[in-house]
Amino acid sequence: MTLLALASMVPVEPIYAYERGHMQCAQLVHVARACLASGRCTNETLQELVSRVLAVNATEPMLMYPVLQYTRYEVSSWSVANRTVFTIKTLRASSESVEVYVLAASYPYSGKYRKFWLGKEWTLYNLTLWYMHSYASPFFNVPQLCPRIYDPSGLADVKPLEQCLWRVGVPGNYTLRDEFGIPVRVVVRG
Repeated sequence: MTLLALASMVPVEPIYAYERGHMQCAQLVHVARACLASGRCTNETLQELVSRVLAVNATEPMLMYPVLQYTRYEVSSWSVANRTVFTIKTLRASSESVEVYVLAASYPYSGKYRKFWLGKEWTLYNLTLWYMHSYASPFFNVPQLCPRIYDPSGLADVKPLEQCLWRVGVPGNYTLRDEFGIPVRVVVRG
């Protein structure tokens, strides 16, 4: 009887699905970083960049999930936080989030010093800066990434202390850059 039941079973046909989530989420992280690096990241800029990626997806076999929504948030005070959220449709769920979070937090300045630069005397504020990125998606999670920061003009002093902590000397509120080209706003507070 068992052999008869086994013989009458319909063979299972495998169904194949392309796994594309890791690549798409990585592309969306790059889109968010490119938007922030432009220095004028708005929801319209984000829309333009997502449209470019989707146009490539239409001609190249990237097999991206649909991007349902994207929003950029910015919070400013003694810290500057940028949060970009993409909502995508995956095989697992009707909507899941890809989040890119960039934070620059300035501690109160601990002193001032003078620096001669390009023939001029500057007063720089010495402070500690905490700067990090965090990426979350259904396919990977990077809880803390500490990109290198620098001053393109060379005026500010930037020295690494430990993971994500920097000692900086800046002439008042000032903008540095990270290794992805993203502006890093340093807020001097007493």
